[in-house]
Amino acid sequence: MQRPQLIIFTDLDGTLLDHHSYSWQAAGPALEELRRRGIPLILTTSKTAAEVSQLHAELRLDTPYIIENGAGIILPQTDLSRENTAHFFGKPYAELIEIVYQLRGRKNYRFKGFNDFTIAEVSAETGLPAASAALARQRLCSEPLRWDDTAAALADFTADLHQHNLQLLRGGRFYHVLDQQADKGTAVNCLLNDYQQRQSEELFSIGLGDGPNDQALLEAVDLAVIIPSQSGLSPDPEGVRILHASSPGPTGWNSSILQILKNFNQEGASHG
Repeated sequence: MQRPQLIIFTDLDGTLLDHHSYSWQAAGPALEELRRRGIPLILTTSKTAAEVSQLHAELRLDTPYIIENGAGIILPQTDLSRENTAHFFGKPYAELIEIVYQLRGRKNYRFKGFNDFTIAEVSAETGLPAASAALARQRLCSEPLRWDDTAAALADFTADLHQHNLQLLRGGRFYHVLDQQADKGTAVNCLLNDYQQRQSEELFSIGLGDGPNDQALLEAVDLAVIIPSQSGLSPDPEGVRILHASSPGPTGWNSSILQILKNFNQEGASHG
């Protein structure tokens, strides 16, 4: 019996990257093992394409990556068989923020978004250095908000967004406005279908995440790895096998991936 091909989708902040330092170094051994085995690793994040492209190069990846909570997919430019280098779900950023800020003005909602923030303010809100904060403001299809209003106002704002086919997702630090067509699960399924069409082996997909905005990602895969969250708000995926990491951030990511690879090897040997 042919063994399935592993494919891994991972959130970044608080998952592969440390919540405070944004470092991935503690996950180095597992990343190296994935590289050695040729297992595709697909970054799946609320970050922008400008932010992820640097990390993607640093990790020496040649895979697509999912940006802005699933509102866009960036395809590797090394793949000459593809006509396009990006795919977006729903409204472009300029159209989206026009709706968001018109609603704020009309209903007097209290929030600030990345479109309001200076680079220094993004840096203060996130802990990112100024250069990285500038990349975080280069948005294509979603808007992070710091909510400064009541829970009742949040419910009203969410309902108002739905009238415009927009949704609000809770992340680790911010709420994120994006098109209702978009989420990490939709983007994951799109890439899973693409990968499956390009190879004969059956795929076995693994997803790693730590926040409520990772729920759709974790429900789209065969095995969901839940990383302990610094915010205390964890995803609760249904209809999928679940593994709970023992530690937060890249330390838990590293030990979980190494354990999965070890078990996968043992299962393969027992069938061989």
